[in-house]
Amino acid sequence: MDELDHAILEVLQTDARLPNRAIASKVGSSEPTVRRRIERLVEDGLIKIVAVASPYALGYQVVAIIGMQIDRAYQRQIEQALCNLPNVHFVGLTLGSYDVVLEAWLRSTDELLDLLADHIAPLPGVQRVEPWQVLKLSKYNYDWGNQPSISNSHH
Repeated sequence: MDELDHAILEVLQTDARLPNRAIASKVGSSEPTVRRRIERLVEDGLIKIVAVASPYALGYQVVAIIGMQIDRAYQRQIEQALCNLPNVHFVGLTLGSYDVVLEAWLRSTDELLDLLADHIAPLPGVQRVEPWQVLKLSKYNYDWGNQPSISNSHH
């Protein structure tokens, strides 16, 4: 991704419904160039244009972050099994105290208990599981690129 791709991404993160003409104006490019760049970013799997809703707005009552220590010999199998679970929305292989961290959205604490007992604990290679229930989402967004307010303050 070059500088123009990053600029387009920043605009899309603010409002993905803007017409390509408006995006082109904001980034100082042409509409055909912006259209081609967005199509390439999507086709290459670098971006996905979606609506982001709070899990609570979707009816989930429990958001859990789960840290796991595993036997790395089973890493691929564990990773695949976790990615296949429908209530799991994020799986990350990590360094530090946990080997895997995941985020799950559930309708109740009973569903959380079922996830832990029936789907995670029985996986071969799982050594320790530590769940945290999120009590309040104080900030929840997916604009992980450079923020205009941050990048502008450095110039």
